[in-house]
Amino acid sequence: MKQFNDKCPFCGGQLSHDGEESVGTWREGYEGDDEALIHYMKCRECGRDFEVFDPVKSERETDYKDYWQ
Repeated sequence: MKQFNDKCPFCGGQLSHDGEESVGTWREGYEGDDEALIHYMKCRECGRDFEVFDPVKSERETDYKDYWQ
């Protein structure tokens, strides 16, 4: 898994990785995509929660293929 070093877009606080799960079974456009994950992030400063979705399989294979190889 790649490390998250992002800052909160609201307060600039550090985001921490708060878990992940497969998104392929319940999100439209991800049907049958067992590799796609939803990442749960939380800001340590303001407490906001974020859900970060991997791109759909077709985007991972075309638009972002250099990153996802």
